[in-house]
Amino acid sequence: MFKKTLYFDSFCGYYISAVTENGKVTDFNFEKRNTGVAVGNVYKGRVESVLPGMQAAFVNCGLKKNCYLSSDEFLGGREKYFDENSLPAMPELHVGDEILVQVVKLPVGNKGAKVTSHVSIVGKSLIYMPGTTTVGVSRKICDEELRKNLIYTVQNMIDEGDGLVVRTAAPYAKRKQLEQELAYLKNMYREIESAFPAADVGELLYTDFALPVRVLRDTLSSDIDSIVVGSAHLASLVERIVGLYPPQSRLPVALHSTGRDMMEELGISEQILQVISPRAELENGAYLVIEHTEALTVIDVNTGRFTGDDSLEQTVYYTNCLAAREIARQVRLRNIGGIVVVDFIDMQVEAHKKALVAELERALRDDIAKCRVLPMSGLGLVEFTRKRIGASPLSQIVKPCKHCGGSGREHAPEFILVGLRAKLLNMYAGGAKDIRIDMNNGIFARLMDWKELREDLRAHAGGAKIFAVPHRTYGEEKIVLKEAPFNVPYDAVEV
Repeated sequence: MFKKTLYFDSFCGYYISAVTENGKVTDFNFEKRNTGVAVGNVYKGRVESVLPGMQAAFVNCGLKKNCYLSSDEFLGGREKYFDENSLPAMPELHVGDEILVQVVKLPVGNKGAKVTSHVSIVGKSLIYMPGTTTVGVSRKICDEELRKNLIYTVQNMIDEGDGLVVRTAAPYAKRKQLEQELAYLKNMYREIESAFPAADVGELLYTDFALPVRVLRDTLSSDIDSIVVGSAHLASLVERIVGLYPPQSRLPVALHSTGRDMMEELGISEQILQVISPRAELENGAYLVIEHTEALTVIDVNTGRFTGDDSLEQTVYYTNCLAAREIARQVRLRNIGGIVVVDFIDMQVEAHKKALVAELERALRDDIAKCRVLPMSGLGLVEFTRKRIGASPLSQIVKPCKHCGGSGREHAPEFILVGLRAKLLNMYAGGAKDIRIDMNNGIFARLMDWKELREDLRAHAGGAKIFAVPHRTYGEEKIVLKEAPFNVPYDAVEV
């Protein structure tokens, strides 16, 4: 039985999340917090003008330009799930009316965002649509019998006057998981409704864009055992989201409060750094080589130093099964999408080949992204496809190497500075006073530009001073830390 732990941290304008299974990282995200307008945002708006001839209105949502509400966009593109005779009518609006609106299209050029007054809350498997009476199923679910079964299942779960759209992930979820998700979506909508009367016009009442909201939505229906959070502010946010689930599904939120960087102290950062390498080690000494091309990803399995204690066939079969489990972990960790071709070590026994493909399918089953595995080819290759969800986390922590024409990678300046922050927090926790940092001049410039990071470092310093010294001859990843006493050169800058 795997023990799953979910980790969150937030600092310097970034969110970090990670999921571990028995201590091994299986998923992680590192992304910048975005406070801009996003599709799905819910605002309290006020009608500024009504255009009766166009069945439309302009609504003040607190954005740079008034938003456009029209009968064409009333359902936010979800009218395809309704019968033609059951489409709800657009409400009659008057200037000065305060209404709840949701962004369905982002602003373009001189045009404001397009909004709908028909708010819907999107989950992993369901879309909750209060105020409608329809139950729709994604068109990507083509099997008619399956569609009927899904409609029957969810119709017995919803209240009168509520609607649901069943998403493509629903067939992979158990009924209990669907019920838990629906309860979460309902509670989220109730929270928006309760906040509406006291909110100011233009106030953001809900956003699906924040990383913790998305991760909790997609993972709390899984077998998560515990949640650990690295800051008190983030802990309160996570506790609020967890509280929207049914009582039996809620988990306690533990605050990591040692004063040290949570991800580094718990060994998660070290595992994340390994994602940059094309080589992934297996526990028996064998290893994978993962190479990306424009068309597909190729994974090669090698026995390495593992020689086994049994016959050659058993040694190879055992190594291949370990590799299949690690491949499933690596594609999730690196968010690899598209076609993946695996060159397993050659086996002679036909039963072993079939069992290996079944093992890979089983290992990929826990992936929230849709995967499809094909039988092993005559050349011993196994192909599978995986739908990428969102951007690759690698894009935030690495950049193309400027010295090799983009064929290799090196750490992004932001990720280097996040690592520096972790080291400084550890030094503070160890009682260090004044600290001198010798570093590459380009990384120094990014540090000086990153106001949130410098404020964060000062907040943790406890009165200690930090002096940064730029060096033209240092490589980007070379950082030297010194505790007082030390000399402060003329070009040092206090952070």
